[in-house]
Amino acid sequence: MKKKIALLPVDARPVTRQLPIELAKLADWEVLAPEQADLGFLKQAADVGHLQYWLKETAPKVDGMVLSIDMLLYGGLVPSRIHEQEKEQLNRRLELLKEIREEHPDIQLMVFSSTMRISNNNVNEEEKEYWQTYGTAIWGLSYHTHRFETTGDEADQRRADEWRASIPEDILHDYQATRQINYSMNLELLQLLEGGTIDRIVFPQDDTSEYGWNVQEQAQLSKVIREQHLSKEAVLYPGADEVASTLLTRMIFQLEEQDLPCFYPVSSGMKGYLSSAMYEDRPLMESVKGQIFAIGSRTEDDFAQADIVLGVNVPGIKQGDLALELNMNLVDTNDRNISEWLRRLETYLGRKPVALVDLAYANGADPRMIPELLETISWQDLIGFAAWNTAGNSIGTVVSQAALQWLADRKGMDVKEQKDHQILHRILEDYLYQSIVRKEGRALLGKGEKLHDVITPLFDKKASDFLSHYADGWEVSGIQYPWNRTFEIDFILNKKEEMS
Repeated sequence: MKKKIALLPVDARPVTRQLPIELAKLADWEVLAPEQADLGFLKQAADVGHLQYWLKETAPKVDGMVLSIDMLLYGGLVPSRIHEQEKEQLNRRLELLKEIREEHPDIQLMVFSSTMRISNNNVNEEEKEYWQTYGTAIWGLSYHTHRFETTGDEADQRRADEWRASIPEDILHDYQATRQINYSMNLELLQLLEGGTIDRIVFPQDDTSEYGWNVQEQAQLSKVIREQHLSKEAVLYPGADEVASTLLTRMIFQLEEQDLPCFYPVSSGMKGYLSSAMYEDRPLMESVKGQIFAIGSRTEDDFAQADIVLGVNVPGIKQGDLALELNMNLVDTNDRNISEWLRRLETYLGRKPVALVDLAYANGADPRMIPELLETISWQDLIGFAAWNTAGNSIGTVVSQAALQWLADRKGMDVKEQKDHQILHRILEDYLYQSIVRKEGRALLGKGEKLHDVITPLFDKKASDFLSHYADGWEVSGIQYPWNRTFEIDFILNKKEEMS
């Protein structure tokens, strides 16, 4: 066994490319991926021809491949929403999977392909240009059309007609044509799965809700999966950016022929645990189970039989959004008990490995919980932590990290430094930056000012103060903004002696 896996990520952001690479190191696996510069930039699609060449050259060197179909066909996740490709061209690109299977029949081949999202605003940063004028209207038409078809509520029919009248016919036709092409390619993937070309496929539901054309497409895909008896190897669930990590984790355990650990979830409040996450279509409890299932594992009701305790911090009533400042008064309520929950986790640490996923907010860690966590439990005692972007993103990261750390322990490997590095990086990014610095920095950022001039010194100072208090001996350097915006950050985290 080569102990190498090829990864074609959905784009070049650290969470989609570098994070899976770092996670695999916990189990002593090397992940090969294209260079960041070869993976496009936001709306700029990657050179698909170059990536196809890279995949052909890399296939003989690896035991398995985890491939983003959005990257392989369209040049990235954002380009998959705005492309003008014809189906014939996309089918030719898909032929590469058959070539790899024919030339390397023993290779594990797992792929993921998103169901195209429908953003509910007029922001076109990651959408077609006309989204800045018609985005909300297209979302409204999608939502109310599907809701009327589902519930028969005449009010939805009237709302759908109003939204349709506000959208130029050519724009609506263009948008629906792109959706149809992407959906048809997902059907093609199921044929490849049925024929044995690929071993597993995930259709992540990117920023979904209860109703909409994307939800209809997911239901149609689910129906085809059931009819073709593909349910064991074709799954749909909320997420997108974490899928590479969960598939890599699943592949590593399969290639090593190891049983996965099972998880004992412990939430900080039942009402919030049963509430639906923002940008997802199901309760947080079901998202937790779904991501654990995605790596090939399960939950366990019997504490004694579980391998890992998964602490799940939830909102009191409903998940908030720190980036957009939504539902801010529905999170820290009397419907949860942070102090008692942390005390339970502290007690469990003496008996089982404990990982923690923070789902109180989307787009950042809980500023009420984290300080108390740091005073109650040493972050170094955790085997997993995340609190970034959506619930699915965070859960998938944590269960992957915890499972791979558990595997390393089982094999007698000492990977404490790598594990500590990953957890500390997530605390600095998900808590310090996303929950604190991003908001303060946006308030200070004047028109025309550069992120490096305003936000970098702010984060650098706060990171230095935090590290001196909680992780002396570590330093941050190389701060940058992958897509030149405040939404995400990247930095180098090393021990001080490594930087000398």
